[in-house]
Amino acid sequence: MVRNGYRVRPTGLATRNSERMIFRIDDMQGRARARIAAKDGAQALMLFWQRRGRQIMAEALPDPDPVATLRRNFDMARILPDTAELPLPAPAPRAATQPATRRPRTPRPVRDTADAGQNDLFASAATSPPPAAPPRAEPAPPRRQVTHLDAETLQLARVHFRGLQASDPADSYLYHITTEENADAMLRDGLAMSRRHPLLLTERGGVPYWLSLVADDDDAREADIAVLRMKRFMIDDLIEDDPDSTRSSGSPSYFLTGNT
Repeated sequence: MVRNGYRVRPTGLATRNSERMIFRIDDMQGRARARIAAKDGAQALMLFWQRRGRQIMAEALPDPDPVATLRRNFDMARILPDTAELPLPAPAPRAATQPATRRPRTPRPVRDTADAGQNDLFASAATSPPPAAPPRAEPAPPRRQVTHLDAETLQLARVHFRGLQASDPADSYLYHITTEENADAMLRDGLAMSRRHPLLLTERGGVPYWLSLVADDDDAREADIAVLRMKRFMIDDLIEDDPDSTRSSGSPSYFLTGNT
């Protein structure tokens, strides 16, 4: 999500107390400006702008511009009495124009097509059969909608992320970076999917990038970080592309929404 020159995206981590997603706020140059825990990206941006507004108000206000103050005083002196409006400039006189004389139209002679030996197009159209309607295309089948998947069905498993490299090619798995507590819950209870709180997935080569972002976070420790992988073909029709994360990490990234 990009608004007002700032980009917000989920880090894949949640706070331990409130269990809210931690979002990262970046400027257009990709520099991190804040990390805020919120229920969604819109609330994270709102909290960021509230914090930014308090910082701006805390700074000393600059001295007023004397030229702007003088112009404002001149405008106040020109306000019409008993109103709150400035006088409008007088409209410029319009040059008098003479109405243009229109040339009378001369009717065109009607040609008799029967005498000229031409076919009557209207008569031939009335006798010819109407064109056949094109065959209707069958509607596409509805997309699968899933709100929960078992860990055994997805072949969900932990990954030792120390051996992963950004140059690793894509494989038959997609990866999710989260906390140890959340990883234990997913391995035990499976995955709950929602469009409001989607899971951020990446390919094998994108795992080191997201781990570096988590390492920069003061609220996360390396011992609390876990990487899970799941079979790609089981969720191919349940994911959506995340272009912002793909551009930032340099590796394809996705949101697991379940199409709900």
